[in-house]
Amino acid sequence: MAGDGASGSLLRLGSEAELRFDEANPLNAVDRRRLEAWLAALLQTEHLALLVGNGLSSAVGHLTGTPPPHMWTHLSPPPEKALEKVRAYADKTAAGMGRTANLEDEIRAAMTLAEGFEVVGNEKAAKELRHAITVAMTDLLQGVLDFEKGIWNEHLAASDKAKEVTDVLLQFLGPFVSRPVQRDRLHLFTTNYDRLLEYAADVLGLRLIDRFEGQLHPRFTASRLNLDVHYSPPGVRGEPRLVEGVVRYSKLHGSVDWQFHGREILRSTVPFGGPFLDAGVSGDADGGKSGTAVIYPNPAKDVETLAYPYAELFRDLAAAVCRPNTTLVTFGYGFGDGHINRVIADMLRIPSTHLIVISRDSLPTLDDFKKRNLYPRGQTTELIGPAVGGLKEFADLLPSLTSGHVLDAQFDYLDRRKRLDSTFEPSIENQPPAAGTN
Repeated sequence: MAGDGASGSLLRLGSEAELRFDEANPLNAVDRRRLEAWLAALLQTEHLALLVGNGLSSAVGHLTGTPPPHMWTHLSPPPEKALEKVRAYADKTAAGMGRTANLEDEIRAAMTLAEGFEVVGNEKAAKELRHAITVAMTDLLQGVLDFEKGIWNEHLAASDKAKEVTDVLLQFLGPFVSRPVQRDRLHLFTTNYDRLLEYAADVLGLRLIDRFEGQLHPRFTASRLNLDVHYSPPGVRGEPRLVEGVVRYSKLHGSVDWQFHGREILRSTVPFGGPFLDAGVSGDADGGKSGTAVIYPNPAKDVETLAYPYAELFRDLAAAVCRPNTTLVTFGYGFGDGHINRVIADMLRIPSTHLIVISRDSLPTLDDFKKRNLYPRGQTTELIGPAVGGLKEFADLLPSLTSGHVLDAQFDYLDRRKRLDSTFEPSIENQPPAAGTN
């Protein structure tokens, strides 16, 4: 269920009753501490995955004053009759997911219609539709780069906004990446085209392992690279130790710097915030920069997961979360993608898995997901609403970054100190009488 309006929030931990609160009735200290302990336990499960949606980019964009591009615009008008058909089909397919249509749905419908025009030999109508698609895709790419540029300008200026962004990203990602290295590495997934998480990794010193290999022209590979980073402590024999801060990373919908080059997908030279520098991204004469971009508005979004490279990426998602003792945390994900929802639904069929949903806004699509799929209350946690689902608000609720070794050493010292004090504490019989007593 969603929060009660713009100011209301909802909290539910597993099978417990829902707790609703607002500004007049805020979350008390006892519930906050109980929530922190609950999250700390779930973040230490054997396998941990974090799925980040547009909510994270929107929150950071709000801090820097440069929001990411939204998907509620329309295609530039192709022939009027075709435009009506495109919007009608987009509305129909989006309604099947329990949401309203967006630009991505219209692009997908327009690509399907353009292919139909080509089949029947109407080249003029097909060309007009593809031109409209190219304009929309190019504007989308430029909007992503403008969002990145706003963050980068604040970073170069070392402004207070940049410090605020860095602090909140550390507070948000820290508890996920600081889990003990003996456990499986965090697998970080995102549906965003921007490179905010790559920026965060650079700032925070994280090492991302993805499907790209190579230095000059990193190439997307079909094989999943399970390489890890180890080190050997001086004077220590035996097995090397794992390096901290290593994260497996998958961009499910592609990225602004992924480009088709012939039969391969390369990560091209696109600085954070742009502009495009690699001449290879120019694509064909009609496609422009968007002609070779590997981003996800496709003619058959759900069916396209069967094709390269998206099949490999969604196999990574399924392999990471559909296994016992796994916790999947979704932040800013709107449950509007059927291919992702199916993986989550399959995960919840495994009794030892757990799903944590964090969203600042209400999620009617989550209600639809519950109706369509198995949604065991004991395996799900919800933090929905501005008081618990915003970036800063959720980061404040996460457990401390203090490492388990430090905590164990602290408690061990306190226990020994207590025993030491009790050993040397003078007995009452041997103490001198207080002054003024007989």
